[in-house]
Amino acid sequence: MRRIARQTGRGQASTVTAGVTDLMTSLAIIFILLFVAHMVKPSEAETPPPPKAALALPDPRLILREHFQRLGLALEPEGGDPLILRVVIPEELLNFETGKSTLSVHAQDFLEEAIPAFAEVWCGPMRPSIESVVIEGHTDDRGEDRLNLKLSQERSFSVMTKGLEVLQAAHPRISGCFQQLTSASGRGKQDLIFEGHAAPNRDKSRRVVFKIRLRPSTPSPIRG
Repeated sequence: MRRIARQTGRGQASTVTAGVTDLMTSLAIIFILLFVAHMVKPSEAETPPPPKAALALPDPRLILREHFQRLGLALEPEGGDPLILRVVIPEELLNFETGKSTLSVHAQDFLEEAIPAFAEVWCGPMRPSIESVVIEGHTDDRGEDRLNLKLSQERSFSVMTKGLEVLQAAHPRISGCFQQLTSASGRGKQDLIFEGHAAPNRDKSRRVVFKIRLRPSTPSPIRG
């Protein structure tokens, strides 16, 4: 009995010792895991700061309008479409004689000065906001529709060709961008200028206009 008791006592002691050893091992493992987790956790200094709110970009319409105002020209919305802006060029600066598409000396002088200024803004900082530029030719109400359409197309090509010629000679770095952005289009007598009268103003109707189309991602103008 004493031997069994002694053996039993030793067995209990062995069991307790084993239990304590297992407990210490478990605690050690938990401690190691906590230590590793603490080391892996990024510090506040390493945590990237939250992204800042995007800055509101200026409306490109305002930038373009100010640019053309400095050139003495107005910029107006076209047909209620906020993405299309029309450069208003006075008739004394760019106009055509009846039935002709040839640029006058005065018109050539104007384009030699104006086209580089136009292209600088189209192909400069405003380039990401501009989708295209259309040089649009027009006629008055006289003549057949077929002939007027052809004549208006020739007028728009005369202006575009002159513009490209000016840029290739004096500003070759932006001539490629100008050619890529710009197209020529003839409207014939579809958009006559009446100015409130029953009969159209024929002198003002024989014209070429520049239409700037902004990209659809351009924000709507701010209304106050």
